[in-house]
Amino acid sequence: MRKPLMAVAIAACLVMTVVGGFLPFLQGWIFFVLALYLLATEFHAGRRWVKAARRRWPALNRWVEWSRQHKWAPRHLKEFEDLTDPSK
Repeated sequence: MRKPLMAVAIAACLVMTVVGGFLPFLQGWIFFVLALYLLATEFHAGRRWVKAARRRWPALNRWVEWSRQHKWAPRHLKEFEDLTDPSK
């Protein structure tokens, strides 16, 4: 039951990302980051996709590495970075 609920949550986050792109008061990038985190931590295929994206787009890789060191970064971001590190 957990996997289908996570798939729905990921889809909802991606929809909110698009909506946040059009509405100035809703920060869409937060939902995108949450969707990437859920995708990478819950699904092996998602982990491969995020790892491939970080390998293909070095700017995304630098952004993930930089955001991990931000003072407001959640503790779980280290787990996300370790799971999707393209050098591993």
